Amino acid sequence: MQIFLVIFAILTIVGGWAGWRRSPLYSHKITFQLLGIFVLIVGAILGLSAAITSGSITRSPAAQGILIGIVIIGIATGATGLIIHTTDSHVAQLPPTVRVLTAQRHKVQRWIWRTVAYLTISGAIMLAFPSWSWLPGVPALLVLLGCGPVLIGFYMRAKRLDLGMSEVLAEPWAHWQYSPAQWKVWANQQLAWELAKLKPLQWKRDRGKLFKFVAIMGGIFAACALLYGGSKIEFIGSTLIGPGLILALALAANPLNRSAAHRSYRRILAAPPEVYFGDEGLFCNGDFTPWTLSGAYLLRAIAQPEPPRLVFTFENYSGNGSFEVERRVPIPEGRESDVGLVQQRLRVVCPKAAVRIA
Repeated sequence: MQIFLVIFAILTIVGGWAGWRRSPLYSHKITFQLLGIFVLIVGAILGLSAAITSGSITRSPAAQGILIGIVIIGIATGATGLIIHTTDSHVAQLPPTVRVLTAQRHKVQRWIWRTVAYLTISGAIMLAFPSWSWLPGVPALLVLLGCGPVLIGFYMRAKRLDLGMSEVLAEPWAHWQYSPAQWKVWANQQLAWELAKLKPLQWKRDRGKLFKFVAIMGGIFAACALLYGGSKIEFIGSTLIGPGLILALALAANPLNRSAAHRSYRRILAAPPEVYFGDEGLFCNGDFTPWTLSGAYLLRAIAQPEPPRLVFTFENYSGNGSFEVERRVPIPEGRESDVGLVQQRLRVVCPKAAVRIA
């Protein structure tokens, strides 16, 4: 099991480095700063570990465990904040007269309060039933270790999104508005495009590929079970259940994708029928997308006919891989002259993106 964790960690580091290397924000200066943060983290871990394992606190295993947990949470949270502050140091500067939005931060704050409520309830149960304190305590510890750094990262990102969206709405390059009828037609076109991209699974056509894939995965699961050295029941269970779950996910993928497309359609219909372009990003379909973040940035922008529209493609990095996200914007009649202005400004803000819309 340990070797799989090591391989996963190595792949995560390599994937993160590849994503950072391709980011428009990449620079040697920031890279050296990140290396310095890494060295600082390692030094803090080694120093605090030595202090915890050799001090007088070793007489109390419970206190030692609590202190280790606090150290892990503190280091992980501080490291997350330092890394985001280093890689995404740019924050929109707003005049005092501009109203600052807080929509994105409110979303994260709801999860913070939910986490606090869960930990409070778990703590109360542990005090009320000391002999069973491990039952709520173990999940609560895992939630605390995982959610602390993650929520800090989400909150810092949400603050940047709120400030960026406030700047775009207050000082846009261009502001396009649509009638309710035009917006509904546009939403229907978006839904048709998204459904056309889906490739439904056909049993007669794809069953050979599915059985081949399941057989390969069954072999992989069987090899892992043999290496792990489990019993015959564990061997048979992992060989059958693992590929079975993968097959079930493959069969459920298309219905889930269609459901996601229809949810997106309903969100577009509920969004304000307007589009904003600005220095910090793009506001369309009720969502704000910044032009450049360390893990998400504009890759290219093109114009397409029938209906006239702009298509912005962003590359997002998540874990070990990357994926592209498209933002489509309809060009309203009489506003074609704005396209040249958007292209000119966009080439200044995103010099590494391929912008060809005018």
